[in-house]
Order: sequence, then C-alpha cells, then structure tokens
Amino acid sequence: MSKRKRSSGGVVRVNWSALFHRMVDRPATNSSSQALMWGLAWLIIGAIVGWRFDLVPTSMLSYTWGSARLIWHTAFGLTMWVSSTVVFFAGAAMLNRRVSIAELFGRMLFAHWPVTLAMLPGILTDKIAYSTFMRNPGVAFEQSPMYASLLAVIMTIILVWYLYWGYCAFRRSVSRSGVVTFVVYVIAFVLSVYLSRVTLGALYAGIW
Repeated sequence: MSKRKRSSGGVVRVNWSALFHRMVDRPATNSSSQALMWGLAWLIIGAIVGWRFDLVPTSMLSYTWGSARLIWHTAFGLTMWVSSTVVFFAGAAMLNRRVSIAELFGRMLFAHWPVTLAMLPGILTDKIAYSTFMRNPGVAFEQSPMYASLLAVIMTIILVWYLYWGYCAFRRSVSRSGVVTFVVYVIAFVLSVYLSRVTLGALYAGIW
C-alpha cells in the first residue's frame, strides 16, 4: 500500500498507518548497509554528545557523569557496541550457522540508537542525581522520589523501545522467528548488558 494518496482536490494525504508500521520495524526493513551506516552515525553522534556534556556509557543501557577526550568517547561507544553484540552473535549462530556477522552487528547497532536518548535527562537535569539513579536507583528514590520516578518512566519507555527494535534486528539477521528465537534473544540481551558493563568498567579502570 502506498504511503501517500492524492485526493481529487490535489491534496497529498499521508498513510500514517503504513508509515508508523514502517518506522516500528525499521531495524528489519533497512538493508544491511543502511543499518550499519545509520548505526555508525548514531554511535558518532552519541560520542560527540557524551564528550560535549560529560556523559559516558556504563553499559549498553545506561550512562553516567564522566569526562574524557573525544577519541576516548568514540572508543567507549565502539567497546559498548562490540561487547554487547558478540553475545547476540553467539546466540544467532546457534539458531542459524549461516548468519552474517556484518549484518547482525550492523542491525544491532542501528537498533541501539534509541538508548542514546537516555543521555537527555543527564543533559537537561542535575548530573549527580542522574548518575545516582543510573548507578543505584534505590538510593535515587530515597533522595528524590519524584525525579527518580520520572526518570524510571523515561528509561522504561527507552528499554521497551530498544528491546523491540533489538528483537526485530535479531530476528531479521537469523531469518527466524518464534518462541525459541525470542527466548535466545532475551537470554542474550541479559548477558549482553552484563558483559558490556564489565568490559566498559575494565576500560575505565585502565584510563582513569
């Protein structure tokens, strides 16, 4: 179905339903090269924004207050990408031995860009309160329940968005769907969060 229709009066009307579904499934509908290109673009944008506002990733899901040179922010982003995606590749290889490593890494990187939005509260609000929530939500709720509740809602929306986009990218990369694929994806997701946190922590310990 065409996304746009021209009425008898010559007015162009947008098929919002088709447009919405196309955007929702973007990690799967993009070509492999487009996914990698846009994913790298967002990785660079995230590095520049993090450098400008002193925010660094602590895992593939969170950021905290930290200052470093731009080259290091780029290294942080690349480390987060590789360390978080390698587990997804291991899971994908179990489902389909012919999975393309380039396609999977590109699509998963594109699917990750909504997490970049998690930097906005750190830019627009107090960095100490933001970092406290990212590192220890329980303490954040004790110190500022209203702020922590708002941030919890924002992070939940971003997490659901990323979970869905990541699954779309994973499912397209392995060319399979169903319960088994979803279970493997969820397990890989949890392990990826842990591995990316450990890897970034080791990197920070080495430079700071």
